[in-house]
Amino acid sequence: MTTGRPGGQELILFCNCVHYDVIPQVVRERILHSLSRSGVRFEAVADLCGLAADRDPRLQTWAQSPSLTVVACFPRAIRWLFHAAGVPLREEQTRFFNMRTQSAEEITAELTDDGSLMIEERSEPSDINHQSSIENRKSVWVPWFPVIDYDRCVNCKQCMNFCLFGTYGLSADGQVEVQKPSGCKTNCPACARMCPRQAIIFPKYADSPINGDVVPASTTAQPQVVAGDVYERIRNRSAGKRFSTQPGESSPNRSCPTLDSLKRDLNIPDEVLASLSPAEMQRVIAKSKADVRTDPEQEGDTPHE
Repeated sequence: MTTGRPGGQELILFCNCVHYDVIPQVVRERILHSLSRSGVRFEAVADLCGLAADRDPRLQTWAQSPSLTVVACFPRAIRWLFHAAGVPLREEQTRFFNMRTQSAEEITAELTDDGSLMIEERSEPSDINHQSSIENRKSVWVPWFPVIDYDRCVNCKQCMNFCLFGTYGLSADGQVEVQKPSGCKTNCPACARMCPRQAIIFPKYADSPINGDVVPASTTAQPQVVAGDVYERIRNRSAGKRFSTQPGESSPNRSCPTLDSLKRDLNIPDEVLASLSPAEMQRVIAKSKADVRTDPEQEGDTPHE
């Protein structure tokens, strides 16, 4: 996806997305090398997600550029990444190129009016393609976290109530927001799959529309799992019990999803479920006692201990 060229002095911002292979390396390499040889004004960063999570001050500088071109991934993801960092993009002064869907030839042909930014074949990765803009981090953290599309969000708070890791919170005016990006479990898209409005984006996710692609108008709400049921199953695990893998092994008085259905419906990776630390487990237990919802038809039922 591209938009028309905005006016004024143009700055090209290139994202390497170094932590994931969602953008083919050959596409990144060829575009970046062509930019390097062209003499045009551009900045290459290792990962825009990481900069947004850190609220890097450079984002504000770029967002205020008279004419900004972002070469990265889906425009919806980039737009809300900047918004999450507190520096909304001025759309009339910004255009986007999506390396996940556009070829290197298509992008470089449009980056200059006369087509002079040409692609060159390269057999080896260039050194410039390995620069890092998040090298000051003290811990090794992959910038995987949710971004909220507020054009779609209705503030139902299901994501906040569901999340096991304290990633979400409420703003001063009661709007749900991502407050602890680094708390999110890498590769877990469960909250996005829970969202009835498809308002949650994980820019590094493989599938549409969670990856930031346009949400089809015909898309219906996705299957939901009651948050309390998820917490109950994890609480059972913390008490030395294993998740059930077969229907009928849960409480006879309560309908809880099996591990297989949980993974299928929400696409929660095995390693995420297995990675809960004792401290996280205790937080989940405490949260579950407060959040478990009782089915109106099963009023009076209490969860397992």
